[in-house]
Amino acid sequence: MLVVEWRKNRIAIGALVFFVLLGLTALAVNRRNRQPTSAGEIPTIELDKAEITALEIKRPEDGRVVLAKVDDSWRVIEPVEATADQNNVDSALNRLADLEISRIVATKPDHYARLQVDEESAVRVTVKAGDETLSELMVGKYGNGMTMVRIDERGEVFGASGSLRYAFDRELKAWRDRKVVNVEPEDVQSIRFDGPKGTFVFEREGEAWAARKGNKALGNFDPKQVSRTVSTTARLVASDFAASDVSEARAGLNEPRATVTLTSTGNPEPIVLELGAATEQGDELYLRRRGEPTVYVISQYLADRLQPDAAAFQAPSKPPLASPAQPPSGPAAGGQQQPQLPPEVMEQLREQIRAQQGQQQR
Repeated sequence: MLVVEWRKNRIAIGALVFFVLLGLTALAVNRRNRQPTSAGEIPTIELDKAEITALEIKRPEDGRVVLAKVDDSWRVIEPVEATADQNNVDSALNRLADLEISRIVATKPDHYARLQVDEESAVRVTVKAGDETLSELMVGKYGNGMTMVRIDERGEVFGASGSLRYAFDRELKAWRDRKVVNVEPEDVQSIRFDGPKGTFVFEREGEAWAARKGNKALGNFDPKQVSRTVSTTARLVASDFAASDVSEARAGLNEPRATVTLTSTGNPEPIVLELGAATEQGDELYLRRRGEPTVYVISQYLADRLQPDAAAFQAPSKPPLASPAQPPSGPAAGGQQQPQLPPEVMEQLREQIRAQQGQQQR
């Protein structure tokens, strides 16, 4: 009886088994396409930092930036001619020299967009030595300790050890040198402020500062306040550059609102900074170093430091003494008072944090 039933239903049972096997096969193929695989050839990339002479970087959001090594220093060649930020260039070169491919992540173009290595999402990095292209990378997203990357003409998506994209995914201003003044503060011999709040001239006397002009308005003069302002001016870093269509008149540099003149050892000519008008945003101002074409953008905080009043060089007023019934505020018993950073150092830290946040948001 069982044999008869089996013969009657063998076709239906065979069809059922066929479709089950077909479904399992399709599931296995789909799972193989979706999941990373370590099968296949993993390439080895060896890029010698010393041999690299040019980098071409294309971000999804904007145009191409070309960096080139000229006389042992790096410059921005396109879209403008300018001195490059050596630290950011070194960071990019170091990441290329340390590039290590750890595994194959995907083999199908269907996964390019998800891994951000497609034309619309990737950062394209072309590495050159003279006219020879050493490598072309499509740098994608970061995850699980790896950066997704396509290499040259290969179709696979590889996982490169560590975070790679941040070193290349930068705005043009980050590739340019934003240092307006780069002088050791202890080398500054004199500084002069001419602005709407007064004219003040200070000269170094040993380790201290003496007021040569404007001293009548200074009152309780504190040479330490001059040292802080000198530190800010001697290491002045801009936050951005003026757009190419901003004229000298629009930047307010035909008649600057304030000037700062700084002399230092080893520099025969004084450095003169000209402070111009506010930008369209209103919380930043234009700045130029006299005799140079570059127009910078600086924060309102730095602009205020460059056009000080007399109070900026006076000793800070002492806080009132606490009454016996009200113990002075401070750390709890047994704690230690935390040191306070100078305002100019805090501002530099804020600038770096804003730049990092902007890069992360991109």
